[in-house]
Amino acid sequence: MDKSLIIALLSKKMAAEATQEELEQLRLLIEKYPDAIYYEEFLQELWENNSGSQAPQSDLDQIYALHRNKYKADFTFHPAEEIHAGRYSYLHVSGVLLGLVVVALLCFGLWQHHKQLPTHDTHIVAGKGIRKKVVLPDGTLVWLNAGSKLSYDTGFNQQKIRQVFLTGEAFFDVSHRKSQPFIVHTEKISVKVLGTAFNIQAYPGENKSEATLIRGSIELSVNDQSGQKVILNPSEKFAFSTEKKTMVINHVEPVKIGNDEYIEETSWKDNQLVFQDETLEELKPRLERWFNIRISIRSDQPKHYRFTGVFKNETINEALEAMQLIKPFTFKLTRYDVIIY
Repeated sequence: MDKSLIIALLSKKMAAEATQEELEQLRLLIEKYPDAIYYEEFLQELWENNSGSQAPQSDLDQIYALHRNKYKADFTFHPAEEIHAGRYSYLHVSGVLLGLVVVALLCFGLWQHHKQLPTHDTHIVAGKGIRKKVVLPDGTLVWLNAGSKLSYDTGFNQQKIRQVFLTGEAFFDVSHRKSQPFIVHTEKISVKVLGTAFNIQAYPGENKSEATLIRGSIELSVNDQSGQKVILNPSEKFAFSTEKKTMVINHVEPVKIGNDEYIEETSWKDNQLVFQDETLEELKPRLERWFNIRISIRSDQPKHYRFTGVFKNETINEALEAMQLIKPFTFKLTRYDVIIY
């Protein structure tokens, strides 16, 4: 499968030049290769911040080959289902759109360099709507939540301190090594362990970072307050507010929904989105990541509606219809967006 076809279709969609047949082709391709949604996030950012510069068509193959080789860890496609060959014809990209594809591939390298330290040569990405379970070279199990990225050096297993770098949310079941501590770095907080199970939530752009300990013991520090250490005991949650510069430790309590109980902070790794007494505005970023969709709330009243519930295998349409049974609101659903009134 030529991945440049996906980029070309995304480019046509963002330029409002895609036909209905091409939009359907794109939908099927993303279903087959779920990680391709990461291209859409980057192209959207590029489209919004650039004016569609062009590059010579003859450079496309060479640039794409270099790009694919350098960033193949970020874009390992996992087919979800087969798409029958011959159902759609190959897309003939216009000069402007081909230029955008080339610019996207060129700029992606600069974007990655800006967002990641160059020494981290291994990256694992879970795009929006995707959750992944991976085993690190030291045997540590990691569950990555949607919209998250984990980076580390290839040789971290042989270093005195095992260090990984997280953007987003992940659950770690760390392989115990008494003489080789394991440290998770995020933008705001860091967690040091020997062997334990815990969850970290640290999404960029959000004003709260959290760490929840399931078993064992962890030592936390706020990056700009490294002299102050916090030790968590099992079933405790640490929350740091970047807005208020406050640190709070709470005991983790199960959420009872119907006849079942859930741990809200870690249920996502079992493909269960659990929420308790949260406003729709608070839920918005979680729903966007979970269902890989953009949500716009156009009326003030729905923002303050509070919900408690759990979503497992529901579609975004089924989820919103269930929420409508609790609070009155209307919504309009398109292929990639939801507008709530």
